[in-house]
Amino acid sequence: MSKVKFINRYNLRVARENMGFNARQVSKSLTTSEKDIVSIWESGDGFPTWSQIKSLAKKYNISELAFFSSKNIQENKIIPDFRIGIKEKETDDVKKLINLVLKRQKWLEDVLKSEKYPQNKLIGSGGGIRSPLVLATFVLKSLGINLEEIKAISGFSSKRKTLSYLIDKAENKGIFVGKTISYHRIEVEKMRGLFVASDYAPFIVLNRADALSAQIFSLIHELAHFFRKSESISNSIDFRDSNKNVNDEERFCNRVAAELLLPKDELREDFYDKNDIERIAELYKMSNIFVFYRLKDLGKIKAGQGNLESQILKETEENLSNWKKNRGKGGNYYNNMRDSNGNLFNKIVTKSYLQNRIGYVEASHLLKFSVEKI
Repeated sequence: MSKVKFINRYNLRVARENMGFNARQVSKSLTTSEKDIVSIWESGDGFPTWSQIKSLAKKYNISELAFFSSKNIQENKIIPDFRIGIKEKETDDVKKLINLVLKRQKWLEDVLKSEKYPQNKLIGSGGGIRSPLVLATFVLKSLGINLEEIKAISGFSSKRKTLSYLIDKAENKGIFVGKTISYHRIEVEKMRGLFVASDYAPFIVLNRADALSAQIFSLIHELAHFFRKSESISNSIDFRDSNKNVNDEERFCNRVAAELLLPKDELREDFYDKNDIERIAELYKMSNIFVFYRLKDLGKIKAGQGNLESQILKETEENLSNWKKNRGKGGNYYNNMRDSNGNLFNKIVTKSYLQNRIGYVEASHLLKFSVEKI
């Protein structure tokens, strides 16, 4: 097949980098040759074929015309990476997710500006607060979260209902909350939460592979980032000062989550045992190990109970393993994507479609499923 005679090499490189691919990785997907053909094209020493252009456009999730346009595409901004124990080669899937979020943000910003929506007034509004407890209280009041309402949620799906309750509170204030897309296959160790700032369309993404109690914690953690307007990729939920591997900003936001989800004022006893921990965990929709560390941090675990931590850790690992086995294999694609997009994003795309601002193809492309299913 004939080769192209011109290509925008800047767009060729940036489109690849925005998706988090390295050149040799893409080359191997296009040819059986050992040559790094993508680097050759990007350096100006060769040209791809039309068939390869089509493959690249699909792989980079952009229009084929972008490779020939005189207008340079925008480089993705760098989101601060606060994760622990992550190597550069393990970041490709997260970069794909960030690329998707940034594209959605750009579309949303254009729509919201055209419809004269005001900027989000809450983003960064807690940036001057230096106390995790004070910020936790500020978040509660600003979003209208009622801890008594959370405690009153009961039943088999209480944690799922609690997470939905908190997401609704955030989205009612113009904060877009979604979850990782199943086919990105991002493990919990690689990412628990993500916050990407925008004055019009701030985005929080939770990892659907995580336990529900951990997703609840991560949501409050990312909301703390939202109120501080500090972007982040996170994989830690450790709020203890003893763990020096945790970035200071991450520890601060984790402590905000701890203060909000299990306030010190609610813990009036001098000491608590294992039965108390299980009761508190069920009431506040948290994990036993989180409650243990919160109580230990507050000096409410009696000395001499060294085996309690290891016992709870073992039970937590067993519960997480069982949860992963029982959560289902893939599930319904439409339900997964609707959940991944978030209700607020789905609502705005659908509204634009129904008002004939965008067509069926664009709306379905944004949602990643047929808009008529909404």
